[in-house]
Amino acid sequence: MKFLKTMVTVVCITALAVIYVHQQVELVKLSYAIESKERVVKDMLDRNGRLGYNIGNLEAPSRLEGALMARKIEVAFPKKGNVVTVARKAIRPGSDAVLRSSGVEKHALGIGLMDFFVQSREAQAREK
Repeated sequence: MKFLKTMVTVVCITALAVIYVHQQVELVKLSYAIESKERVVKDMLDRNGRLGYNIGNLEAPSRLEGALMARKIEVAFPKKGNVVTVARKAIRPGSDAVLRSSGVEKHALGIGLMDFFVQSREAQAREK
């Protein structure tokens, strides 16, 4: 009986030790994965900064002017009479006007279910 108790105790302690070591190994793996992903994010942020700088440099008016002058291209700016501006309508993000302006209609539950089960005649119309 004493031998059986000793074996159960040894097996339990061994199982707990194996579980603890497994957790520690997984933590080390996870820390390496996190460091790798941090390095990737850092590289992507650096690349994003370089690309942003390049875009800003390419869009700079002085550079564009120099490129146009080098190619001997003359640019004529539009007059105020030729410029058309479109007035914006103020739309709250939570309102139904957003749905209407995007072409989405809001239906009651019953109408939506009927539309699902009843075939639409508009979809079956053909041009002659």
